[in-house]
Amino acid sequence: MTQAKPSSRPSRSIDLLSVAGRALLGDGNESNCRRLAVQLLLDPGVRSLRFVASLPLAGEDIDVRMLVAEHDDGLVAYDIVDERDDRDIDTEGLLLIALDQHHITLRAMDAPSICAQPFARHCERIWEYHALNVGRRLRARIERAVGRDRLSARELGHAVGERNIVPIVCNLICKRVLYCDLSTSLDLDAWVARRSDGAIASSLLSHKTAGLMKPKTGGAT
Repeated sequence: MTQAKPSSRPSRSIDLLSVAGRALLGDGNESNCRRLAVQLLLDPGVRSLRFVASLPLAGEDIDVRMLVAEHDDGLVAYDIVDERDDRDIDTEGLLLIALDQHHITLRAMDAPSICAQPFARHCERIWEYHALNVGRRLRARIERAVGRDRLSARELGHAVGERNIVPIVCNLICKRVLYCDLSTSLDLDAWVARRSDGAIASSLLSHKTAGLMKPKTGGAT
């Protein structure tokens, strides 16, 4: 088989970290793809997150329809085996070539791993407040209060004069302003900190992607 050349055509994808992308996740869609997207979006170790519909390869669009996340060690496409159509040998081969050409590692996922408790429940509870309206002044006060340190949610609430601080913290985690330990329940005793890309260890990375081969440098656009 001759090696296919990557196309200069862009991939068809949706940026799920954008305001519009977060809105697409919405409420009530209980697919495993949505659940995983929420978990990846909340993960401070994820630098970018897209739903990639297709990738260009040798002048053609190769069907992908996967979440593609950028971690510290490269790009990972999540193949949710419970929700995808069966692929024949030719289709599978073209997909693997396209991913390789775009320097993306393939990771198989299933319902038990995505819905593992209590991790999945903690993420969904935080996401319940993604549409909450947090004013700019309050957000600025919270960012100043947290600074370079981490505080308990109770300490943060006292610092900014908000008694019901947990929903506000949840919303700012959804907006990737703050982060917390996703392996524990977010209550008044839980710690929160200000996000700093590239400086935060990823709880989800160790939880779901341990042992992945390191992809090549680069990625889809």
